[in-house]
Amino acid sequence: MFKMKISLFTAIVVALLAPFAMSDNHEVFTGGMDPQAPMNAQTQLCTLNPGKTMAQYNRLSQKYIAWSKKHDVETTVIRANNFISHDNPDNRSNTDFIEFLVSDHETSAKGWELWLSTPDGQKLNDEWQSIAKCDLKMATVYTRWANIEAMNSSKNRFAMWNWCTRKEGISSDSLMAKHNSIAANFPDGVGNIGWFTFIPTIGGANAPGTFANIIIFPDMAGLMKHKQWIAEGGWKVRQDYYNYVDCKGDSVMIEEIRHQPGT
Repeated sequence: MFKMKISLFTAIVVALLAPFAMSDNHEVFTGGMDPQAPMNAQTQLCTLNPGKTMAQYNRLSQKYIAWSKKHDVETTVIRANNFISHDNPDNRSNTDFIEFLVSDHETSAKGWELWLSTPDGQKLNDEWQSIAKCDLKMATVYTRWANIEAMNSSKNRFAMWNWCTRKEGISSDSLMAKHNSIAANFPDGVGNIGWFTFIPTIGGANAPGTFANIIIFPDMAGLMKHKQWIAEGGWKVRQDYYNYVDCKGDSVMIEEIRHQPGT
């Protein structure tokens, strides 16, 4: 997602991973992903190699999408770039952009097996390595709340990240209950169309927290509506939440949905 200070990932207690329970008669994300089920987020922190361009990387990305359709291993492909970060002149990331390949875990497993074993997969992998250096991570994403229709139709949006760690003395059950309470008290969101928990699972030794809350906004109007709510009293809800966790503070990425399965 961005030129931010990148150091994603560490493990968190498994009990924290339980998703927010939604109604039995629920919608699904484009491609058939169930918002009640955990999703795998293959996370790629990428920097272009010297002399290479985003146009070249974009052409490679389209080849990957065609390859994934051919082998029936399509993923939701999201590219994110920095918009409002924690960077400053003395502390800037060298990462050019981040990509997320989101799917169920079975699809990710099948995709990697084919990527590593088929001639066309290996050819694309060699081209990928020639264009960019991408540090690969894995994370699990849980849906806390989502307007499924709005999420499915949103192709360019804002994602507000906040990396957090559970305070000493706060149990996983207490934090889960707090998440569920917040979701239940704001059934329509506050300017946002989704709230997800991003939990590093592999390659996360340098993460800025044990998990991240990701709040998705369809546009700047939604983001500013949320910030106005915070300013006009929503800060009390946030302050209460901060009794449970220590967080780094909000940053915002611009997300581009480059592909969704079946489209």
